[in-house]
Amino acid sequence: MKQLFGLLFLLICFFNLDAQIIQNNQDQKAVQDSLNEFSKREVANDSLAVHNPTILDYKYWTERNTKPEVIDTALTIESLYNQNFTQKDVFGKMFFPNFGQTFNPLEYEESNPRIQLLPTGKSFNYIYAEDVKYYDVKTPSTEFIYENGLREGQYLSTTFTHNLTPQWNYSARYRGLRSVGRYANSLAANNAFIATLSHQSKNERLKIWTHFMSQNIDNEENGGIQNLDEFVKDDSLGTTNRQNILVNLDYTDTEFDSRRFHVGSSYGFFGKAKSDSLSTGSPLRIKNVFTYEKQKYLHKENTAEDYYQSAVFIGLGRRNLRSFETLQNTSTLEFTWGERLLIEAGFRYENVKLYSPDPLTQGLVNIPQQMEDQLIGGIAKLYFDWNEKIKLNADAEFKSGEIFKSQYNVNAVLDIQPIDGYHIIGGALLQSAYPSLNVIYNQSFYKDFNYYNIGFDNTNTQKLFGKIDLEKLNTDVEASLYNVEKYVYVGSDFRPRQLDGSISLFQIKANNLLTYKKFNLRTTVQYQKVTQNAAFMPLPDLIARASIYWQSKVFDNAAEVQIGFNANYFTEFESREFFPVINEFMLQRTNTETGIQKIGGFPMLDFFLNIKVDRMRIYLRADHFNTFWGENNYYSAPNTPFRDFKIQMGVKWYLFT
Repeated sequence: MKQLFGLLFLLICFFNLDAQIIQNNQDQKAVQDSLNEFSKREVANDSLAVHNPTILDYKYWTERNTKPEVIDTALTIESLYNQNFTQKDVFGKMFFPNFGQTFNPLEYEESNPRIQLLPTGKSFNYIYAEDVKYYDVKTPSTEFIYENGLREGQYLSTTFTHNLTPQWNYSARYRGLRSVGRYANSLAANNAFIATLSHQSKNERLKIWTHFMSQNIDNEENGGIQNLDEFVKDDSLGTTNRQNILVNLDYTDTEFDSRRFHVGSSYGFFGKAKSDSLSTGSPLRIKNVFTYEKQKYLHKENTAEDYYQSAVFIGLGRRNLRSFETLQNTSTLEFTWGERLLIEAGFRYENVKLYSPDPLTQGLVNIPQQMEDQLIGGIAKLYFDWNEKIKLNADAEFKSGEIFKSQYNVNAVLDIQPIDGYHIIGGALLQSAYPSLNVIYNQSFYKDFNYYNIGFDNTNTQKLFGKIDLEKLNTDVEASLYNVEKYVYVGSDFRPRQLDGSISLFQIKANNLLTYKKFNLRTTVQYQKVTQNAAFMPLPDLIARASIYWQSKVFDNAAEVQIGFNANYFTEFESREFFPVINEFMLQRTNTETGIQKIGGFPMLDFFLNIKVDRMRIYLRADHFNTFWGENNYYSAPNTPFRDFKIQMGVKWYLFT
């Protein structure tokens, strides 16, 4: 209640402040008009030009999307979907009870074929090198995000960026999360620090960008509750008794740490190329990108646990530590012609090393202390735009090593626009990727959880998809067909296995936005079906989300309000369960009393109120308020209840000074 009163007080202060500003607008109009006129002229005495920055002067770019984008301060329904600790839309993923925990994947998604140790359970809150933002801002700028945690704690993200000169920019970001959670042994403590530096010469020939990142994703892991009846029959609505429900694993923790140094540079030749009167810099560029990263995954028990019926291997203590290092260098040559054509090709070298403190022989399993390999290959990219009517975007990568074998990834997308505002899009993906090192190599104080699956083959994925995008009707429909060969999964006996066969599935996904005056209805529906070997990839048939809301300017246009309801739903299915030891999802074990547990088949209803004042967004949500009626039958995964009703408050504030 103190937080709620504090938020209301903050709103009143801002509304009063804006009211005073509006009252003084007439007195200041003449002064402002003079300033605007002055900003358009050059002062004759000292030749100093005055520039009034607009939102278009605050941009960022990433290696994933090199075209600069304007920092988005608008109040949209997408900003509602991004209101979580990942700052991403998490449609198709099921939250676990506490913030900062894993998600249960409800759909199949192809992954980038990278060699890494990162477990699935830690991957949703991880920032990759290609996602790091580099800025170009006219004045010092700050982004501030705050949310209250679950039971105790908070989420905080602060980014500061500044152009030292028009050519040099630096930024620093800290993201911290600490949330206790309502169930025993479920504390989440995630944090990240990112520092960037970028430079572009006056003639735009030389470009340099670099960043350092440190990430920690730490969790207490409780393994679900012991007796589901204690949850089903608990009528406290999560206010008091949830912390007293007995859980599996009372003293187990996992930690994932990552440190990365990344630097890229490019240099252009032969002046500037021009096409359609658009200048895009040098037509020919050499480019080099270097990355070094070290990852560590630690699983430990502070006191002996008896949940897993497996004898403890005393020699390792109650700690399982694995480390991973990768060094990668990519050198390419890039040719561009205006904004219509880009061709890039080059070579890639990668050194990878995975190791544990000691070698281990357990039964017939001989696990070396270290495995190391060097991979050599190449990459290529193509972008072609014919008069905005036909666009082709394709990229390819191939690399090969002695241990990790040959891998490739080919992805192509064709976008045809027969009529303005209407797109027909099609594409294909061909991929052969080495399985995650987290399911290849593990040392554990539990003797049954030691494995060295060096004999696993690559997982091969083929995908075909088509999409119709009706921009003017705010509607798009996409259909995808997948065939996954040599799929790697974790069986109900806790051991990683490789399927000797294929998994086939298809997905159909539709998005629509209906608007009537100031009322809006945004819906997303996805139907999917695994048609071959469905038992090894259990997924719900239907996933749906709908948001109905009213949005308008208020208080004489001093603020903007978005108020409405949000509903999420997925059909009942036999979900995989979470295995904290390696932080992966595994096929569900059969309970001798209740059999296989199904989850889903219940709606999750939220009420939301978002208020935008200038460049500050203040939001208030009543999450999962339908827990006030009905039975306690909502789960994130087997033995893991979904979160209860919660008042969620937060602020997102941009300061351009």
